[in-house]
Amino acid sequence: MGKSVYTFIVIPHASSRLHKVKLPVRILYILAAIGALSFFVAVGLGFSYAKMAFKAADYDKLQTENTDLKVQKKNLEVATRKLGEKISNLESISKKIQTLIENDNLANRGKLNGPAVGGSRVDYTTAQLLRSANLKEGIDLLKGRTAEMESQLSTLEEVAVQRATRLRATPNIWPIRGAITSHYGNRADPFNGEAELHLGVDISALYNAQIHAPADGVVLYSQRMAAYGNLLILSHGNGLTTRYGHLSRFLVSPGQKVKRGDVVALVGTTGRTTAPHLHYEVRMNDRPINPRTYLPRG
Repeated sequence: MGKSVYTFIVIPHASSRLHKVKLPVRILYILAAIGALSFFVAVGLGFSYAKMAFKAADYDKLQTENTDLKVQKKNLEVATRKLGEKISNLESISKKIQTLIENDNLANRGKLNGPAVGGSRVDYTTAQLLRSANLKEGIDLLKGRTAEMESQLSTLEEVAVQRATRLRATPNIWPIRGAITSHYGNRADPFNGEAELHLGVDISALYNAQIHAPADGVVLYSQRMAAYGNLLILSHGNGLTTRYGHLSRFLVSPGQKVKRGDVVALVGTTGRTTAPHLHYEVRMNDRPINPRTYLPRG
């Protein structure tokens, strides 16, 4: 049996001569097999390329996400730094409040009362924050604690400022240094020996010695008044006033504001007196009270 052969006739465009190509069936099978194999190879390469293209797209997406995460991390670092600065400011305010309260010796003696306040202190360190399972949750936690501290410190600062203001307006320093020659209360009149109520304290001092305002206030009165001689009255608010008698000279005038420690007058012998000294009174709503209640001991 002869081998099967296929004859292919090729007609060129530029020539009328025919070309015959004879191919055995086996060769055609081989060519068909090569064609089919080439097709499948092409299809496989196409799938591989598509897969690589998807991977490249995923890589680009991951790169973008990584960049976004870096930006978010940078923003969180900035937020952490700002929170650290805010906490430092809050600590500074806390120290300021603590100083005000510690210096409020009068309040510590129970003479000034304020609202009861409280709180706790939690130190969120950077290491603790970084150990958090979620950095953003750690930042949110720190923000919440910062807001809580701000609220507490705001309340404490308000209380401390109120105490400090009342303390500055409370006559709790000696207007002049010297021995008390006559105390508050019942005594014998130095001129006739009769019993009388002494409404202040007499403090011995040299003539023209400086008299200091024992608290912040406003000059209410500065002129001569009967037995007081030259009388100075300071108003410290909330009905509290102080009086200074027998002065030789006024150094302030009515309506003038004074600060604790300001020199307001000089010691004299005007009015009903036996020697240079300061007659010092403290009054609440114009009712005399013992000045020793406010004067520090010693």
